[in-house]
Amino acid sequence: AYVCMPRAADRAGEYATEAVARGAAAVVLVGVETEVEGVAVLRLPDMAQLGCLLRRWYGTERTSTLLTGITGTDGKTSVCWMLRQALSRMGRDSWGCGTLGVVRDAGQIESLANTTPSLLRLHALLAEAQAAGVTDLVMEVSSHGIAQQRIAGLDFAAAIWTTLGHDHLQDHGGFDAYARTKAGFIRTQQALGRPVIANADDAQMAHYLSDPVLRYGHGLYRTSLAMAWEQELPGFVRLNDGKREIVVEDIPLGEFHAENIACVATYLRYVRGVEMQALPELLSGLTAPPGRLEPLPTLGDWQVFVDYAHTPEAMARCLKVARELTRGRLLLVFGCGGERDRAKRPELGRVAVELANLVWITSDNPRGEAPEVIASEIEAGMPRPYAAEVHLQLDRERAIAEAVAELRAGDTLVIAGKGHENYMEVGGVRLPWSDRAIAARYLERKGYAQCA
Repeated sequence: AYVCMPRAADRAGEYATEAVARGAAAVVLVGVETEVEGVAVLRLPDMAQLGCLLRRWYGTERTSTLLTGITGTDGKTSVCWMLRQALSRMGRDSWGCGTLGVVRDAGQIESLANTTPSLLRLHALLAEAQAAGVTDLVMEVSSHGIAQQRIAGLDFAAAIWTTLGHDHLQDHGGFDAYARTKAGFIRTQQALGRPVIANADDAQMAHYLSDPVLRYGHGLYRTSLAMAWEQELPGFVRLNDGKREIVVEDIPLGEFHAENIACVATYLRYVRGVEMQALPELLSGLTAPPGRLEPLPTLGDWQVFVDYAHTPEAMARCLKVARELTRGRLLLVFGCGGERDRAKRPELGRVAVELANLVWITSDNPRGEAPEVIASEIEAGMPRPYAAEVHLQLDRERAIAEAVAELRAGDTLVIAGKGHENYMEVGGVRLPWSDRAIAARYLERKGYAQCA
C-alpha cells in the first residue's frame, strides 16, 4: 500500500500513479483530494486518523509498552539517555529513540535520519518494542516531529519539556511559533490527563506553560517545585522533594547534567512512584550520552571535550562548565550548520568571544551554503574589539589541529557543534567525520612530542 500524506498534496496524483505502477495494491490518501485509478483507495481526513489506522495495522492499540515523550531545544538527548538507563536499573526493559538513533542498549544503537522519525517508522518501532517485550520506549519529540504530526496516534504515558531556546526558527516562522509548537505537544498531553514535567528555571518556557505541571528547578528551598536541586561540587547533586533531601553521587560533569538528573528524578518520583530514598541507587553513576561534554584522553596537562552544543543557550552552558574546570585558558572550536536557523549564528559568535579566550570559527555541516558566508554571519555577532583571540579556519580538521597545538598546561579545549555525529554534510553529501577521532589523533601526536 502507498500512503500519501498532506505534505505531498501538490504531487499526490503523480506519486500515487507511480506507486500503483510499482505494484501498490491500495492507496491511502490523507487529507488529499485526487483521483487514483486501478486500485482500492482509502481516504482519511487527517493524520490523527492515519495514526489510528496504523495502531490497528500494527496491533498496538493496546500495548504494555509505555511511551514517554521528551521535547525541548536542548537536553532532550541527555534526559532520554539517562531516563532509559534509570528505568533499566529498575528492572524494566527500556529503549530510547532520538538524536542518537534507536538505543536498545548502550552498545546497540541504530541510526535514524531524524530525531523524531517518520510516522510509519515510529509505529513500526512501537510494534517492534511490543513484540520484544520492551516495557518503556523513551523518545525525543522534536519541533519538526510535532509540526509534521509524526507522532499522530501515539499514546504517551507522560511528557517532559527540558528547555526553550533558539533553533530551527526559520522552519516554524519565528521564535513564538516554534515555542507554541512545543507547547502544543505539552498541552495535548495535559488535556489527556497525562503528567507533564517541565524545567522551572527556563524563563522563556514559563510564558507557554500552564498548570498542572510538575516543575524541577535550582534552589533547594523553593517551595513551588516538585523537585529542587543544588550542585555544590562537580559530580554530585542534592535533591529535595519538599519532604526529604538526598544526594546523588558520581554524575556526569556539568551543571546542566545535574539539571538533567533532577529532571529524571522528578519523573521517577512522581510518574513512577519511586521513593526519594531509592533514587540515589537508581541515579548514581548514570552516564552522559556520547558527545555531551565528552572528555578525550590526553597525555598532557590539559583537557579536551567534545560537545554537541549548537545553540547559543547550550554553548553558554557548556563553556561556563568548562571555565569552572579550567586553570588556564579556554579554547573553542565551533561552526554553525548550513540551511538551518540563521538567527542563532551571530548569537553563537557573541557567546563564543564572551566566554572563551581563543576561538576558531570553522565549518559544521555547511550543506548547500558557502562556509565563508556562515562564518561571516557568526563573526557579525562578535562585539568589537574582540574579547577573545579569534581565528578563521574553515577546514575543520585544521582548526582542530591548530587548537590542539595551541594547548598549554592548565588549558581546556572544547570542540563544539557535532558531538556524536559521524558525518560532515557538504553539498547534499554526508562525508565520514568524527571530531573525537580527529582530535584524538592530534592529541596523541602532541603527547608523544611532549614526552620526546
